[in-house]
Amino acid sequence: MGVNQTQTRGRPDGRSEAASALVLTGDVDLLDSVLAAAAAAGVEPTVSAEPAAVRPQWMTAAIVVVGLDRARQLAELVLPHRTEVYVVGPQDDDELWRWSAPLGAAVLGLPQAAGVLTAAIADATGRPSGGGRTVSVVGASGGVGASSLAAGLAVVAAGQGLPAMLVDLDPMSGGLDLLVGAEGVPGWRWPRLVAAQGHLGDLSGHLPRLAGLDLLSAAREDVVVIPTVDAVRAVLQSAARTHRLTVVDLPRALDPGGREVLRRADLALVVVAADVRGIAAAQQFVPALREAAIDVELVVRRPRSGGVEARLVADALELPLAGVLREDAALRQGAERGDPPGRASRGPLAKLSRRLLERIDVESRAA
Repeated sequence: MGVNQTQTRGRPDGRSEAASALVLTGDVDLLDSVLAAAAAAGVEPTVSAEPAAVRPQWMTAAIVVVGLDRARQLAELVLPHRTEVYVVGPQDDDELWRWSAPLGAAVLGLPQAAGVLTAAIADATGRPSGGGRTVSVVGASGGVGASSLAAGLAVVAAGQGLPAMLVDLDPMSGGLDLLVGAEGVPGWRWPRLVAAQGHLGDLSGHLPRLAGLDLLSAAREDVVVIPTVDAVRAVLQSAARTHRLTVVDLPRALDPGGREVLRRADLALVVVAADVRGIAAAQQFVPALREAAIDVELVVRRPRSGGVEARLVADALELPLAGVLREDAALRQGAERGDPPGRASRGPLAKLSRRLLERIDVESRAA
């Protein structure tokens, strides 16, 4: 028995426009499995049994799921290459793997891999497939301690027993693993994931891990490695499924990967020095940050004495004040010894990190 016509699901008016998810199969049993996986992701896809009918939406659909029964016909159309294509069929059918290369597709056996398909559909269509929060941290100028704040947030979260991941996206930082004392810990760095795309599994167990914190750091190599947007997206989606908090340290030069982080982050923290030059630098930088991020808040870095009042800095930048980070000599000394920022529970960074975590309300979001 087969499906004989194109169906549009998910729009009450019946118009298809650009499908969020596109399913091609004439196998009713297989279709039931795919629709169940899509329903679990909160997505109602456009369904067709005719390969030629998917051509108009081939490049615009967020994800394309192709039944084994239509793989050959689709391959014969020689459509442009695209990502987020999955060939699905019975787990024990060796024919599945034949169409991975011709279609540039990942292969999933159903019903066993239904959970993986659900996560892939949720990731591709922007539906949250995990309860974790993502926070990005960036300095409006150099030397304000943005990397220390990012590390401190993640270290304190992990110290509270929360699954946390720290992601380094500053290729010129020398590696956040140095900052947290994990440079000798084995595990994947960005070069292993730089070209990743689509659905990634759980990265826990593959990344360097220190005191309960998973770390994805840049590698210290002769050639600077810059992850693709697809790789950044895949890592963040994976982290959201498995970690309650993902903290991303961003460079000031916002490349496409950085903008992807800002687009997905629940909160962007910009660290600004409490002096005239720091404010001037932030006034040039913050407009671009606002354009890319959903929610931007300010952390003011103040010296031990003097400096512009934090409220005045916030007023000048027209940003909500998330907190104040005071100069801490012990933090600099700890960095020289490889002590993770935020490890000292009574230090200014740890105290600020705890307050920020309460405001972010990581546990409620993940519950």
